[in-house]
Amino acid sequence: MSAALRWITAVAGSAAAFLLVAVPWASLAPGGDDPWDVIGPVAGVVAAGALAALGWWATRADATTGGGVRRVHQSARGGGDITQTAGDHGTGAGRRRRPARENVRQKAGGKGTGTIDQTGGNRF
Repeated sequence: MSAALRWITAVAGSAAAFLLVAVPWASLAPGGDDPWDVIGPVAGVVAAGALAALGWWATRADATTGGGVRRVHQSARGGGDITQTAGDHGTGAGRRRRPARENVRQKAGGKGTGTIDQTGGNRF
């Protein structure tokens, strides 16, 4: 689901939350227009809470689709020193936003004597 569609769903869900509180309350409360002095603000708070929750969900569009997953696959073979590094190095203020999930796979095999050093994940 795209981010725009998620935001449309969030706004529609907020409006539905307002109506779910306001309509039954107004239809069951006696007294004409007077209950709307209370019903409106209470239903508005419920709608604002629903929009906050659904808005948070809408901002996570990249994390739950395939776009938020970084895949790193490395393979090495050799008889000497092998060093493999994957993931973020924590480059400071200019670093990009970290993906929600990472899929780091490393495989190394050496024949004879040698050193193999593999590092994966985030190093901040």
